[in-house]
Amino acid sequence: MGAVATSSATSNLGASSLHQAVEQISSAASSGFNVLENRDRFLERALRDVTLNSNDSAMMMDPNNPILVREEMESQKDYFRRIKFTYLEQQAKRHFLSSIMGDEPQRVEPGENEERELINAEKKKILKETKSGIDEMRSLTVKLAEENAKKHVVMSERLSEAQVLQKQIRDMELELARIKATHPPENRMTTTQANDTLDAQIVEMERLTDAISSAQVQTDSTREELARVAKEVQRLGREREREEARAKEVREGREAGDTKVDEICRWYSSSMAFYRSLLGIQSVKAVSDNELHMEYDVPNGPVILALMFDEVTKRFVDANLIGSDIDISECVSIAAGANDVPGLVSDVLLRLRPA
Repeated sequence: MGAVATSSATSNLGASSLHQAVEQISSAASSGFNVLENRDRFLERALRDVTLNSNDSAMMMDPNNPILVREEMESQKDYFRRIKFTYLEQQAKRHFLSSIMGDEPQRVEPGENEERELINAEKKKILKETKSGIDEMRSLTVKLAEENAKKHVVMSERLSEAQVLQKQIRDMELELARIKATHPPENRMTTTQANDTLDAQIVEMERLTDAISSAQVQTDSTREELARVAKEVQRLGREREREEARAKEVREGREAGDTKVDEICRWYSSSMAFYRSLLGIQSVKAVSDNELHMEYDVPNGPVILALMFDEVTKRFVDANLIGSDIDISECVSIAAGANDVPGLVSDVLLRLRPA
């Protein structure tokens, strides 16, 4: 009971820790690795630097895509080239009108061009630094986006696995609660009782295995015996057909007035009775398919000669006396070798009725 309680507490602790880990993974996955915190700043900066206030701008069409910064930068360069061309065009028009109208063109004061060059050089320097910063920011953004995509895939897989494990744990908790409700503590077996039950089941399985083996051997033996009996039945069936044909022939002859068969039967019966009285045989009885008992009529009491025959060949194989202690092993051996049952019967009668 203590081991069960300890394992239950350990499983509950592991389940709570796993639930907390799953919640942390879910919150980390929903946070987006701090990308969402910088998204608003990026959108504000990108839309503020948009050159064309039109829906044709790439940043206006998809402001969430940092890769479009390069396209927006090319658009800005083209925009400045067109401004420069417009400025030169307007300057040419003004000089042309001044030459036609005879007005004195506006002159550039000494030092103004140098000042403008310095200002332009400073602005170009700032622009170049800004371009470098944008390129670096773009490279870093692409790198971070790729890393975040990989982390997102890994985190999604872990989250899915954790959710599956969490569901399995909840199902196991429900199953454990159902088992506890179905099998209260007072009805549970101890470890010793479980081991004893297991040992008893192993012994029973061994006994059943031995019984199955012996039953299989007996089944094989019975199958062989059944095949032998089936052959014997077929043989007896053929003999029965022959005997029925003979009986029919005798019946037809008797109906025709032929009493020859009856005379032969009476002669055969009287001959059997004579030979029985001559050999001192009182009765003959078949106790099994391969054993025959012959009872002798002797002065000292009834003596039975048990004759055993082979089941397959039907030859005489052995014999013994029941009711007498006379040794007949020698004559049995001789009779078994020659398959001479009548000689054995006569020899046993001579031993039972000495002169």
